[in-house]
Amino acid sequence: MSRRSLRAWVTSALTATILFGCRAAPAPSVGFADPTVLKKSDPTVPFDRFWHKPDVNWKSYDKIYVAEINVSYMLKMTAWQKGERQEDIEKDVKQLSVYTRNSIIKAFREDPNHRFQVIDNPTHDPHALVFEMALIEAVPSKVLLNILGYAPFYVGTAISVIRGAANDKSSAAFESRTRDAATGETLILAADRETEQYAPVDLRGLTWYSDIDGIIDVWSKQFVQIANQKPGEKIASEATFRLLPW
Repeated sequence: MSRRSLRAWVTSALTATILFGCRAAPAPSVGFADPTVLKKSDPTVPFDRFWHKPDVNWKSYDKIYVAEINVSYMLKMTAWQKGERQEDIEKDVKQLSVYTRNSIIKAFREDPNHRFQVIDNPTHDPHALVFEMALIEAVPSKVLLNILGYAPFYVGTAISVIRGAANDKSSAAFESRTRDAATGETLILAADRETEQYAPVDLRGLTWYSDIDGIIDVWSKQFVQIANQKPGEKIASEATFRLLPW
């Protein structure tokens, strides 16, 4: 197969996978965010489920502490542990935990509205919020690794890889709760599951977890948008297709 034909084949395969693009189905509750309270979606927030305590004086809060990310639920998911890299699972999960917390902190610190001062240590400050998050799913991407690394370049395998693309997308899910630092009262609950964005050429997908990093960065941005949300304002969902390859 010539280089030109190979390039055309890969491009066609990648384009075909875009046809499978759709919003991920909500993840089953693991109980980190109280499922008896977190039952519904909010049309103004781009998460599967969202709840906030009514009649809260949000202007009284000007600080936020982002707690260590809980990954214990994800480590218990036996289906996730059947991946190709079982020996590295605990290291990968720890790296995802650190990446997630750093991404959220970075998003709040770079907020042009400076809505919250991010504090580094736990506090009982009555003007502070505590943000707690559990990563409950992280499925690494295999589509492009299959296409570029494992699949022989002939039509039968091409069709097989494309058909499998819908089940080989990266996905991630979380549950979160936001509490009053002084009283411990829960003020916000949220949960969401997302799949990777599609791109004509996906350089992020050539590593195991880079698409999940992208999902996490989107969530971080959305947390800040929710913090700055005006009454009646709708926060748009992230596009399922992107032109940039990273």
